[in-house]
Amino acid sequence: MRAKIMLLSSGKQEELSCAYASRLLTDISSAFGHSFSLAEGKMEAEAFAACQDFRAVFAGSCENPAFQDLLDELGMPLLIRSFCVPESLCARREAPAVLYVATVLSLDEETMLAACRAAFQFAQEQDCRLCSVFPTGASRQDWEANIRAQEGLFPQVSSVSMTGPEAISAMITAPERMGLILCPPYAGSMLNAAGTALCTYPAVMHDMAFDSELGVFAPYALPDDETPQPFSAALALAKLLRFSLHLTREAACLEAAVNNVLTAHSRVLREGGETAPDPEKSLDMICEQIAVAGELMLRAGLG
Repeated sequence: MRAKIMLLSSGKQEELSCAYASRLLTDISSAFGHSFSLAEGKMEAEAFAACQDFRAVFAGSCENPAFQDLLDELGMPLLIRSFCVPESLCARREAPAVLYVATVLSLDEETMLAACRAAFQFAQEQDCRLCSVFPTGASRQDWEANIRAQEGLFPQVSSVSMTGPEAISAMITAPERMGLILCPPYAGSMLNAAGTALCTYPAVMHDMAFDSELGVFAPYALPDDETPQPFSAALALAKLLRFSLHLTREAACLEAAVNNVLTAHSRVLREGGETAPDPEKSLDMICEQIAVAGELMLRAGLG
């Protein structure tokens, strides 16, 4: 595959996240026989218009104040944030639960329709339940009509409706059952705050916004962390591969590599080893697994 990908950054921390993404994309293209054309730009309004000519955009941090301006410029209908809830807070003991909060960015008719469609498509791809937090006021009727329409188009997706307070309560008591929470703009910040409180390891949080033609993906980086870990950037990149480039095999490979490295680090910590993994060492370990996966698939005639 040939694809043009824009990397946007502003400041040292975001430049480092984009450097992680650049190396991972280079290694993935080499391992799986793709040709990615990477361009770099600043997280500024002047660069946003140029993003329309690319298949996907990787932004250095979703916490940059200009990130919302980028989404507005590109007309994105929905913003999805991914959280990882540890086993100790949910009924699952074998693995953490993944929780998504999807915020509709506007309640106008066209945006709401596109956002609901994207949310159901995402839930189907991720094989998770969709929890709809309906808005109050005049827009509720249109919201519910859109949800019913998408339920008919995506019968495989299990969906349920609830209020904002009910969603927060369910996030706390049974986060492993929530899947994707679809909510109106004013509820997004409240639900994202609840998700952040549950996610004891923010180094894996990331944001994504996409439609049928373009996607924007960004890691979450702690403001005071001058050298962020590569995990959030790698997982955001995996979503880029899956939803913008439709490279599901490569996305699964990258996600597995990140999970393997995180598991290895957790084992070291339990045994009284290093207190924090070295970012460059972690990146090397992820890239090594990508190279091995590509070689194995080539030998099996799947390349």
